[in-house]
Amino acid sequence: MSEASPPTRRARKEVEGQTVLPEPAKTDPVDSGAEEGRLATAQLEMAAFGDHVIPYVPPAPKPPPSLAPWALLLAIASLASSFFWGWLLPLSAVAAIVATMSLRRAHDGRRAATWALVLALLSAVFSAGWLIWGFSQLAA
Repeated sequence: MSEASPPTRRARKEVEGQTVLPEPAKTDPVDSGAEEGRLATAQLEMAAFGDHVIPYVPPAPKPPPSLAPWALLLAIASLASSFFWGWLLPLSAVAAIVATMSLRRAHDGRRAATWALVLALLSAVFSAGWLIWGFSQLAA
């Protein structure tokens, strides 16, 4: 930290004297407003920082995956199982919940979600029927 910092450009100019840059040609239209001893950089600055620069717009986020196919798969599985067993009634409830969640999303397929909800409710009716019949048989 005891070292001195290097001199700035302005300090070097004052010490060494101004360096003369080569004179640009008089036909150069870019240099019309340039200061003495300075190269014209207006066109370069305009190219780098002009209005043509397109502002960065982040891409739109991808929507989450659709729940409708999963709801339909669960509803079909619960309907198939409700023909044989009544104890898979919770699977019908899960299918109905997922179908309802899918219906509330804007980007999900409404037709598949509606079918899933109908099939889930139908499988709940069949499963409940099996359970009611089974418990009535236990009492007899």
